Amino acid sequence: MLTANSRRSKDSVGLDWLAGNMARTGSGGAASDPRLCPMAEEGEAPESGNRESTEPDKDGCPRWGSQHAGARELAELYSPGKRLQEWISVILCFVLLSFNFCSLIRYFTLDHITSIIFSIFAGIVTADFASGLVHWGADTWGSVELPIVGKAFIRPFREHHIDPTAITRHDFIETNGDNCMLTIIPLAYMAYKFMFLSPDVIHKSYQMDCFVFALAMFATLTNQIHKWSHTYFGLPTWVVFLQDWHVILPRKHHRIHHVSPHETYFCITTGWLNYPLEKAGFWRRLEDFIHGATGEKPRSDDLKWAQKVK
Repeated sequence: MLTANSRRSKDSVGLDWLAGNMARTGSGGAASDPRLCPMAEEGEAPESGNRESTEPDKDGCPRWGSQHAGARELAELYSPGKRLQEWISVILCFVLLSFNFCSLIRYFTLDHITSIIFSIFAGIVTADFASGLVHWGADTWGSVELPIVGKAFIRPFREHHIDPTAITRHDFIETNGDNCMLTIIPLAYMAYKFMFLSPDVIHKSYQMDCFVFALAMFATLTNQIHKWSHTYFGLPTWVVFLQDWHVILPRKHHRIHHVSPHETYFCITTGWLNYPLEKAGFWRRLEDFIHGATGEKPRSDDLKWAQKVK
C-alpha cells in the first residue's frame, strides 16, 4: 500500500522523466527510442530500503542493480593495481590542494577582488563543462576491452549505468581516485610557481591561479558530488542545503540522465550547464559529427553491457 510520501516520490520521478524526455525532444534527441525506460534506481533509496530486482518490469525493461550480470562482471574487474593508483592519486592531490590553498591565502589582497571572484566562478563553470565532456566521452564512446583505459577508466561508467547505486557503496578512495589523478599536474605546476617564483610574478598571475585552483578543486570533488546525488539517506545537512539551492548537483536533477539510453544531462559537478547544452543540442550535434566521420555508433558498448544476461 502506497503512503502519501511514496506517492509524492513516484510523482516526482515521473516529472523528472518527463522533463528529460521533453528536453531531448526539443533538441531533436531520440525521445521515441524504444530503449527509453526509467532506471531501477529512480525513486528508490540507494542502499537501505532499496529493493533491487533482476525481474523485468511491466514494460519489459530489465531491473537494473547489483545482481545484474553485467554489473557483477564489471565490479569484479576492479583490481589491486587500480586501487594502488587511486590511493597515490588521492594523497598527492590533497597534499597539493592544501599547499596551494594556503599559498593563495598567503598572497591574497583585496586588490582586484571583483576579477578574483569572477575567476573562481569561471573555474567552477569550466569544471562543470569538463565533467560533462569527460562523462559524455566515457559514456558514449570506447569499450571496456580497450587496452589500459578500458578496465581502468571506462569500466566504472558502464557499471554505473546498470548499477547506479554501486557508487554509494564505494569508499572515498574508489570514488575520488580518478578525478584526483586528473588534477595532479596542474596543481603541481601551481605549487612549483608558489615555491620558486617571485611574489611580483605570483601577484601578476593571481587571478589565473584562482581560476585554476577553483577548476581543480571542483574537478577533484566531482565524483564525490555525483555520489551524493545518488545518496538518499544520511547526507550531512550542509550537503542537502547545497543540493537544494543547486550549488552542487541536485539529486532530482541528475535522475534525468539516468533514463536509458543516457544521452543527456552529462554535467555532474554543479549541473548548471545541462539545460543550456541540451537546448543547444550540443551533445547530439557532437555525436552526429563523430558518427559521420568514423561510422561508430554512440553508446553501443554501453548497450551491450546493459543487455548482458549471464
